[in-house]
Amino acid sequence: MDIWRLSRSRVGLGVRTFPRSVRFIAVAGTTNSQSNGTRVFRTVKEQSTPLQGKVKGVIPPWLTGRLLRNGPGQYEVGDTKYLHAFDGLALLHSFSIKNGNVTYQSRFLRSDTYKKNMAANRIVVSELGTAAYPDPCHNIFQRFLSQFTQTDNCVVNIYPIGEDYVACTESDSLHKIDKDTLESKEKLKLSKYVAVNIATAHPHVDKDGTVYNIGSSFKARPHYNIIKIPIPKDGEPSLSKAKVLCSIPSRWMLTPGYSHSFGMTDNYLVFLEQPFCFNAPKFFSRSITGTNCKVSELFKFRKDEKVRFYVVEKSTGKVLQTKYTADPFFTFHHVNAFEECGQIVLDLSCTKNGQKIVDSLLLENLKYGVDDDVHYSCRRYVLPLLGLESNATTRDHTAAAQSGQKNLVALGNSQAQAVLLEDGSVHCEHELISPIPFEFPQINYREFNGKKYNFAYGVGMDGMQLIKVDIAEKTVKTRKSDGYTPSEPVFVPSPEKKSEDDGVVLSSMISVEPGALPPYLVVLDAKTWNEVGRAEFDCSDMHKDFHGLFVPY
Repeated sequence: MDIWRLSRSRVGLGVRTFPRSVRFIAVAGTTNSQSNGTRVFRTVKEQSTPLQGKVKGVIPPWLTGRLLRNGPGQYEVGDTKYLHAFDGLALLHSFSIKNGNVTYQSRFLRSDTYKKNMAANRIVVSELGTAAYPDPCHNIFQRFLSQFTQTDNCVVNIYPIGEDYVACTESDSLHKIDKDTLESKEKLKLSKYVAVNIATAHPHVDKDGTVYNIGSSFKARPHYNIIKIPIPKDGEPSLSKAKVLCSIPSRWMLTPGYSHSFGMTDNYLVFLEQPFCFNAPKFFSRSITGTNCKVSELFKFRKDEKVRFYVVEKSTGKVLQTKYTADPFFTFHHVNAFEECGQIVLDLSCTKNGQKIVDSLLLENLKYGVDDDVHYSCRRYVLPLLGLESNATTRDHTAAAQSGQKNLVALGNSQAQAVLLEDGSVHCEHELISPIPFEFPQINYREFNGKKYNFAYGVGMDGMQLIKVDIAEKTVKTRKSDGYTPSEPVFVPSPEKKSEDDGVVLSSMISVEPGALPPYLVVLDAKTWNEVGRAEFDCSDMHKDFHGLFVPY
């Protein structure tokens, strides 16, 4: 039996630089093996019939429901291979938990991409890092747009729209799935209802079930469109009530910014226009020739441009006039956002070096580890609201900026800063919220999304540790299971809900070496960070997934 290792770390207040030994490995296996990355991202077989797990320890009797997960499970089709960790064909899997027992099953998403590839016995649909030969029946403009709309390989996440559950990726395609059997039911197109070519894979679901997301439109001048999807009535199509809440023009005509997630509070949506941008001319060139190129060439990191924070009222779609900025960085994932004392607090997992981030997850590059220049840190930015949305003139702002009030952040325990500049904009400086950087952040979403919170969970940047962060104390607990790499941790609250971390954290554990160790689902006490139980499975393998959710029975 493998050994869990528990450790704690702490950091003082203020901004600090992490040593160069902290590397971004994301979901790769380890930092000290030259081939673990490609071994972790591997092709596995479908397990379409439920498989009973062997339980060790105790699965809490109150824990009943399904852990639904999504991620790439096939990297080869015939003699052709996908080149990037994000490109593999979507494999849905689930852990069904009831009466202390756990069963496992998986099914490939029967997307059009999957069907076309299987029929041709080769890759015929382009993905982010893998170009397929272009369709000769398409004109040049159609080929360009196909780079954003063609793939329906919904490989990233799963979320609810009313009573339906959909698999998603960063295109305009969604796939309804049966949450019980994982069978593919129906393909949906966001672009049929709202003006988007792509949308993030991390929508937010409000307490009333309303879904919010951010999409981009590349026709004419590029825009970022905030999407609102209310719960449909019985019998109505899932997306029938979708609408654009507001539209924000891109700063850059040919290189609009990329977004993977965004923040939501009780009253606001926070969108980051980061200077990590789509390189439209390169996408255009690849769409015509079908020639593979470095993924980094498809994106442009404008290292001299600032991040722009847009704050949008959820109720009206109004974009607040205040211009909030920060020094350039790249982020995949927001941790949480909330309002306090007339300010918005925004927590993110970030890196300064955006140019190398996507290329770092090419399967070829994962053989050699990831470049030391890709440093991650978990940051908090504070955006002050009070007094900034008045009809103050530039002269008023200049006077205020010269008055000596250097920091507008009014949170007594925060080292973050926000400075009013003479042009009326507010420049924000971050503080660190964790001594150890982590990715795949999760919280007690059901109770604390958009609200002040204290605990976050994630995967360490070595890809081998599960992490719990106490944000108030700035301390970290980590757990490592030798020979295994964990999935994104998912918090499930206990029925009593005595505290924010009263519940369990679930994570699927797969062997770094294919077939060397049995895969299992681990159940951790979220408060103590101790294992309370696990379910091991006698199957050939499980895949390295990305995201998902827990659905109670």
